[in-house]
Amino acid sequence: MGQDDQVTNSPVRWALAGYGSGGRIFHAPLLAAAPGVELVAVVTADPGRRAQVAADMPGVRTVPDLTGLTPLGVEAVTITTPPATHTVLAHQALDLGFGVVVDKPFALDAAAAQELVDHGRRAQLMLTAYQNRRWDSDFLTLQKLIADGTLGTVHRFVSRIDRFRPVKPGWAGDPADGGGTLLDLGPHLIDQALHLFGPVTRLHAQVRAVRTGSGADDEIELHLEHAGGVFSTLAAGMAGAAEGPRFQLEGSLGGYLLHGFDVQEAQLKAGENPETLGAAWGVEDASAYGTLTTVRGSGRLPTERGRWDTFYPAAAAAVRGTGPVPVDPADAVRTASIVDAARVSAAEHRVVEFASR
Repeated sequence: MGQDDQVTNSPVRWALAGYGSGGRIFHAPLLAAAPGVELVAVVTADPGRRAQVAADMPGVRTVPDLTGLTPLGVEAVTITTPPATHTVLAHQALDLGFGVVVDKPFALDAAAAQELVDHGRRAQLMLTAYQNRRWDSDFLTLQKLIADGTLGTVHRFVSRIDRFRPVKPGWAGDPADGGGTLLDLGPHLIDQALHLFGPVTRLHAQVRAVRTGSGADDEIELHLEHAGGVFSTLAAGMAGAAEGPRFQLEGSLGGYLLHGFDVQEAQLKAGENPETLGAAWGVEDASAYGTLTTVRGSGRLPTERGRWDTFYPAAAAAVRGTGPVPVDPADAVRTASIVDAARVSAAEHRVVEFASR
């Protein structure tokens, strides 16, 4: 076996930039459990978080900045730091020769997103957006319903995430640092809608802060008209105590309604991962199934298995050039364009129209 074969067959040496809740709960367990990936380092200069890494993953090194990854033979890095630092660190990582996964938001606006995509293309390195919600159990169920024609011609889509959270200090409440619901939950909702129904021709949005002391937007509602004719309503907020349905999908032959939230987040927060749970990873309890209503009647529909565990193996294959990126970074530019338009619509109280492409 030659040296190139050994490199191709060995795990991709990965690093994680940031070890807050995103890095510790949502990324590290998936990286550690991913076939073809070896998590070798965490980038953090915070002494408390360095100690936490040592306690959580004794074999994983910590370094204070991205330059410390080069001597460790790192091939790719996930950026999961506060949003305002995402593009700065991603550009630096590309300059250092690393493949890059950027957590949401990919960038604070579409221009910055496009600059990053252009850099990745010039560097000829793997660059992708961490849109793990494409592999939510409920979203995969929606995709299946659309693909097999169960609902006929889809004309209406409603997607919402209601949370009831107190105002917290820190970057999440500062728009200059990328705080706010539009940049936190908005990219997931927008990406899912675009992934299902394609380009948008018209948009109207409400973006506001409703909680006392909230420095950033905490309630959003976007109305999208897709080129294919589907109307999407996307809503999210931090002041929604009476939780509404997660998804509603309506078509010419029926509709689908689902409450609750994909189980994979709860599994990670409980300390589980795809390796510890095996075939039970991403499997919803029957009590969480949505309701399918057609001309034939109404009943509970088993939810597809959630597959967040497939993201990092796919990204590793892209690093080695043996497969496509799990999420085209150009999709992140399109999502950022919708975020930009939502800001304009909300500020100017008007509908924003998109030029046909």
